[in-house]
Amino acid sequence: MIDPLLSRTIAVSFALLLLLSAWHKVAARDSFTVALADYRLLPAALLPLAVALIVGLEAGLGVAWLAGYQPGAVASLTAALLATYAAAIAINLWRGRVHISCGCGFGGASGTDQQLSWWLVARNVLLGAVAVLAALPAASRELGLYDWLTVVLALAACGTLYAGASQLLRNGAAISSWRRLRD
Repeated sequence: MIDPLLSRTIAVSFALLLLLSAWHKVAARDSFTVALADYRLLPAALLPLAVALIVGLEAGLGVAWLAGYQPGAVASLTAALLATYAAAIAINLWRGRVHISCGCGFGGASGTDQQLSWWLVARNVLLGAVAVLAALPAASRELGLYDWLTVVLALAACGTLYAGASQLLRNGAAISSWRRLRD
């Protein structure tokens, strides 16, 4: 069993992550479609359907996390989605295709999306593991005012850590590409 404070923090964190990711994919639909095509894992005819399914799945999972609907199933589906993303990135890294956009969602509309790296694979695996953690049953206790304040502060900390880690990944990819240009 895990504390309901941790369970709620994970749930709201994933809800925000997935809903924002879906929103960014919708806002930059053409860029996301190009990124998905660059992976070269699907035939071109299936890309519009895949884009709609990915956005719908992310949005649906985000809402389900917020609503607390079937936490075990939602956590498992989220982990499976993240594992699929990690596998798609890993396949392209093994192919030597590092200079394509990850299509992750954040930064996609501004053209600053991350390039593929093993760090992205690790990030998705780690996030999947956290999602599985949320599938554990939560102890039964009511959350008090200080618990909800802790949730809000934990969300701010998680958001800051995620944004910082994403920026470090972008910086690392940029530095790596500069070094390759000199070689």
